[in-house]
Amino acid sequence: MTETQINSQKFQLRRKSLGSPTTRKPILISPKRKTLPLPIILRDGVDVTPKPLNPEIFTGGRERQLSVYDIGLERDRLETRASRSHSQSLNVFRTQSTVRFKPEYGKTRDDSNQYRGSVSQGSNFFDPIISDIEDEQASISNISVPLEPSKEIQEDRVKKIPSHISLILTETNTFFILDMPSCTAIKDTDEGNQVEEDNAQYEFLTEGKGKNRKTLSAEVQTFPIVMKTRSTFPEKVKTQTGTAFVSNWNMYDTYQATKETLTEESEESDEDSDFEYHKLDDLSSLDSYKLSADEKMMAKLMKNPRFLEAVCVIERLLANNCYNEEQKIFRALSVPDDFRENIEYKYKLRLLWTFSNDKTKGLSVNSVHWNPANKDICAVGYGKFYFHDNLPGLVMIWNIKNPVQPERNYSFDVPVTSVCFSSSNPILLAIGFYDGSIKVLNVVSRDIMIIGEKMPTYEPVWSVLWQYGRTERVHEELVGATFDDGRLCAYAVQRKLQEVKQMMRVAKADGKLKGYDVMKKCSNLTIPASRYSSALFARPHPVNNTVYFIGTNEGTIHKCSVNYLNQHLDIFLAHDGPVNQMKFSPFSNDIFATCGDDCSTRIWGEGISEPVLEFSLAMKSVEGFDWSPSHSTVIVTIQGTAIQIWDLQRKAYAPQSITESPTGSRNSVVQFTDSGRCLIVGDVDGYVHVFSLEDMPFPAFFQENLLFESIAKALVTNVDLLNKVKKLRRSETEEEPE
Repeated sequence: MTETQINSQKFQLRRKSLGSPTTRKPILISPKRKTLPLPIILRDGVDVTPKPLNPEIFTGGRERQLSVYDIGLERDRLETRASRSHSQSLNVFRTQSTVRFKPEYGKTRDDSNQYRGSVSQGSNFFDPIISDIEDEQASISNISVPLEPSKEIQEDRVKKIPSHISLILTETNTFFILDMPSCTAIKDTDEGNQVEEDNAQYEFLTEGKGKNRKTLSAEVQTFPIVMKTRSTFPEKVKTQTGTAFVSNWNMYDTYQATKETLTEESEESDEDSDFEYHKLDDLSSLDSYKLSADEKMMAKLMKNPRFLEAVCVIERLLANNCYNEEQKIFRALSVPDDFRENIEYKYKLRLLWTFSNDKTKGLSVNSVHWNPANKDICAVGYGKFYFHDNLPGLVMIWNIKNPVQPERNYSFDVPVTSVCFSSSNPILLAIGFYDGSIKVLNVVSRDIMIIGEKMPTYEPVWSVLWQYGRTERVHEELVGATFDDGRLCAYAVQRKLQEVKQMMRVAKADGKLKGYDVMKKCSNLTIPASRYSSALFARPHPVNNTVYFIGTNEGTIHKCSVNYLNQHLDIFLAHDGPVNQMKFSPFSNDIFATCGDDCSTRIWGEGISEPVLEFSLAMKSVEGFDWSPSHSTVIVTIQGTAIQIWDLQRKAYAPQSITESPTGSRNSVVQFTDSGRCLIVGDVDGYVHVFSLEDMPFPAFFQENLLFESIAKALVTNVDLLNKVKKLRRSETEEEPE
């Protein structure tokens, strides 16, 4: 290249760059990389040369507008290279476009015109640059200018993304999502006065004198509403008939698996909490806290209901090995041969087994009741409530399959006085307590599951029973309870026992009473502490559901009706002291017996004002008695430690046999089983003995006739009373066909 050509290029460059300041043309940015021609590839005469993928290799320039931000960045980069040689500056000047003048433009921006979107320089901008070029023209004439820029310059061309971007936020107009205007107004303002006027006008028209204003009925013709009928055809819903069979067992298995999972999780959480939380002042808690891993696992296993159920089954199997013959006798599977030789009637009692364990020792057996659905199960209530022995209460559910350990064990803080199973729902057990509270438990659960509860009062509960009565809703089975203050109340079974009504409250009897002829008492000038007698028991009539009897601690029996509240139909004196028990004969609805603390047992006829028969043996109170379900003339009584068997067919002045208690304790409860072959006796030390009756006479075919004949035989010397008994027999015979 000649010097003339170089000068011409200089002037051409000067001519292009020194444009008018008013002429703002876009600047062409030269390509960042020089593109070499690609070789052409032919295959079978077809051009298959691949097209370039990078758009930067095109030779054509791309047009963009420069900004002050770009010029400032380029100025900072070029200031770092101020010490470079003039040759390199010249090469850069020749190869770069007008963008390379941004540093110089930045330095002289105070003397030049203002930049507005494109490069427009004043006349003084290129003067120092041109002078430098003219001075060094000779030195660069022989220097070959490289066609490609250096690597550093190529890196400077790459535009970097700014690390910080400023955003300006401006406030917009306020808009409301929810607008609820107030319904109140401030008093003593225009709005408040208007509201008060409206309220006064409203009260005047609705409640004041304006309510009785003169009105006039008028008719008016309203504009008819034009209506059109429209109909459409919706798409038909596609249905498909499907069938499935699910048995009760499948449903049971499904829900049982879920229930067991939840039970295990709850048990694990309870057990963890039991071991984590403890009291330092509790010795048992310290002992449990010090348990080893094996002992904790054993304690966890003992709380598993499935494990307890398995243990119960194993105990039954083991008990069957020891009490197999006794269990057969109890279930009447092993009976003596009726055609055996040397038959003798000895009325003997054979001890089969005794229900007791360590927890029952020292507690008195207060009540025994057999389950009406399962005759192998009986509930026993324990508790001692004497003045010097006020011990906790206990309820145990015993099963003849396991005479050693109870099936259920419920502990209470208060002595238990009475228990009774429900007839309609045998899993419910009503329990009376000495503090006056009543609970209804579900015996299916091993833990205490309270179905209904009545809060305690001041007076003890002496007996509980289930009876049908009509409440406000339906005719349902109610829980009846007798209290020490003479009340008989009925409760509906709910979460909290709701008192339906107070059926009766027995008062002290005054004057001459019919019934047992007692000696005249001396006049008592003291004022009694209470006007009411203690209601010791309540017995429903076997035929008439509306009639029931209440025994008191004064020896009187009140005949009452559910239709007449707090009023008795009849009253008679049965004993000279508290009446302990009263039961109707299972073979006659007109014959019943009573026992009391006057050391005697009496047989009565309904409608007869005096006792039919009376028998006594020792000067001890008769704690209880029971009629035999298999022999109409056999009665069992308990006095002290003796168990007496009476047979009215044989003799009424002495028992047929007397059996002492195996433990030598005073007996408190006696009851036959439904078969009449076994007898259960409880004592004050917590033992419940199960006896079998052996060498008993054959049951009569006409049990009721035998009963009346035996009574008539004993009343041979009392003609008037005998005639009353015969009349009672005839009246009962006449009522039977109806």
